[in-house]
Amino acid sequence: MDLFHGEPMFGAVRQMTHALAEQEIRPIAALHDRDESMPWDLMKKASSFGLSQTAMLDTRRITGDADDRGDKGGERKPGRAARVAVVGAEELAWGCAGIGLALAGSGLAAAPVARIGSEEHKQIFLRALKGVDEAGHIKVAAMALSEPQTGSDISSLATGARRDGDHWVLNGHKQWITNGRSASIYVVWAQTDASLGRGGVRGFLVERGTPGLVPGRKETKLGIRASETAQVHFEDCRVHKDLMLGADRVSEGLGDTKKMLDATRPAVGAQAVGIARAAFEYLLERVRGGSLRGKPLAGHQHIAFALAEMEMEIQASRLLVHRAAWMADHAMDNVAFASMGKAHAARTAQAVTTRALALLGDEALEPGHPVEKWYRDAKIYDIFEGTGQIQRRIIAKTLTGLNAV
Repeated sequence: MDLFHGEPMFGAVRQMTHALAEQEIRPIAALHDRDESMPWDLMKKASSFGLSQTAMLDTRRITGDADDRGDKGGERKPGRAARVAVVGAEELAWGCAGIGLALAGSGLAAAPVARIGSEEHKQIFLRALKGVDEAGHIKVAAMALSEPQTGSDISSLATGARRDGDHWVLNGHKQWITNGRSASIYVVWAQTDASLGRGGVRGFLVERGTPGLVPGRKETKLGIRASETAQVHFEDCRVHKDLMLGADRVSEGLGDTKKMLDATRPAVGAQAVGIARAAFEYLLERVRGGSLRGKPLAGHQHIAFALAEMEMEIQASRLLVHRAAWMADHAMDNVAFASMGKAHAARTAQAVTTRALALLGDEALEPGHPVEKWYRDAKIYDIFEGTGQIQRRIIAKTLTGLNAV
């Protein structure tokens, strides 16, 4: 099946984002990796490429996707947003995964607003990201889900929301939050009723400056250093009841967050594909121009076979990711393919970068070497947005109907 058949938009998106990655991202990637700094200037400039922090909520302009079933109540046509996201994500991560995440990090917070937020919620989110912050930086958003003791097991959220008149009072701590220190608006997930278990989890919009919202320590990380990751604390943080996402519909509780992750995981898998491709292309270029014991490097079977294995895995990962995105755009249940694409691509990124390090030898171990950086960046893709073990558990459940313990 040609998942992109008859859609020239995808080729245009790939061409545009690759140009951005090659001309703007790669020249500054090492600097922001070394300094662990956000690429604020590039983030502002990228808006001219259509990579605004609110792009996910502006699907009509970006992809032409409709938000309803049309003026005549006809059947909704397949969307294109998920496939556009995976095409762009791969190219940006080919440039630098950390910078790619900085450019698109607000999209994670925008996803639940787009999915279950009201029109008023969307307008609040858009207004919060308009203009620049007090430091003159482009405004960003954060999704506050993970907690110190609740990484993979999001059903055990400790952050609570207590009803007090027309407000909810949030208390708890979030960790490993993208844009956690700098965000102008947060989507915070909390337990509203412990007796409901997973069904009591709800999301809230909380703007920067709300009393009781305390941005915490910025984390020092192995990889993706150009993307800010930080703690966020909530200390008797009062949020009006109208800022609860999904209050006007029958909420699925934790199910809403899981469906949101099913929608975003293909793009995360595409980022891992981009890292693997970057390392593979670097190695391939070296092999084509090198020799060993008077024989071209490509003529040595162990090197040729390694290249073949890398290419097979990269292509397989890309197809899984694209299939998951295609299913999302066609409103199909993509939970298994989203997990397969993310898990397979994460494994591929780690395997390719590790093998590239081994074949290049000591030179690639030097700090600042491109392959050394890609090797460090790759590891997180087996961890965030659900570990590899969580993805395999999801896949197994779709096959057997049972949760493995």
